[in-house]
Amino acid sequence: MAGNSNGRRRARSIAAAWRPWAVVIAVVLVGGLSYRMAMARMYPLLTMRIKLPVPLSFFPTAIEGWTGKDVPLSEATRKIAGNDDFVNRFYVEPVTGEWANMYIAYSGRPRTMVGHQPQVCYVNAGWISDGAKAEEIRLADGRIVPVLVHRFHLPPPKYGETVVLNYYVLNGVATSDETRFAGIGWRLPNISGNPARYVAQVQISSQSEAVVRKFAALSGTRVLEILPDASGKVKAQAGLYGSPAAGEAAAAPGN
Repeated sequence: MAGNSNGRRRARSIAAAWRPWAVVIAVVLVGGLSYRMAMARMYPLLTMRIKLPVPLSFFPTAIEGWTGKDVPLSEATRKIAGNDDFVNRFYVEPVTGEWANMYIAYSGRPRTMVGHQPQVCYVNAGWISDGAKAEEIRLADGRIVPVLVHRFHLPPPKYGETVVLNYYVLNGVATSDETRFAGIGWRLPNISGNPARYVAQVQISSQSEAVVRKFAALSGTRVLEILPDASGKVKAQAGLYGSPAAGEAAAAPGN
């Protein structure tokens, strides 16, 4: 009888000792389940595509005599970039034979654009950086756009050189400084789907610095028109970019 009594006391003692831990484990399990349920509800909002009032596909294919043709990007490249919208277009000036490739990428979640720099992406693709320099481009309307002009070359046996002009548009304001949208505040999700809380990257590449600077000056105003300005308004909505054909007409020489 004494042995049974002692056994019951030990069992009660063990149960009492484990009771707080059981509560902790239950709290952890419930908390983990709640977290997973909350993330399941939030994930669609966190990854939701932010739509522009005027899609980038409406960007003019004709700019001051230059004619552009869309160049598809691979699905792998699009997934790595993680943008909400983009246009990748090859422009040619038929009289001079000059050419430039223009890539515009838009993200309503600015944090996803951090690190997508020419000195990172081109080097990862096998190019060797020959440095970059800060420049300014004056647009036709007098606005100044700060840019970085990068130079790259391919090592033998491939060979090749390219010049890449890069800048960003952050909530309607042009900048060449990636740190402007790298802070913790820009890492918060755009749950509201506000298209005016964004960063867009603009890259213009060719074999000549003079060409990329020229095309940046010609195209810059239209870039700023198709993207939301600081107040969220899109100038391109004012009948200029009603359709791809209208966009081309608006961008034709003399308009």
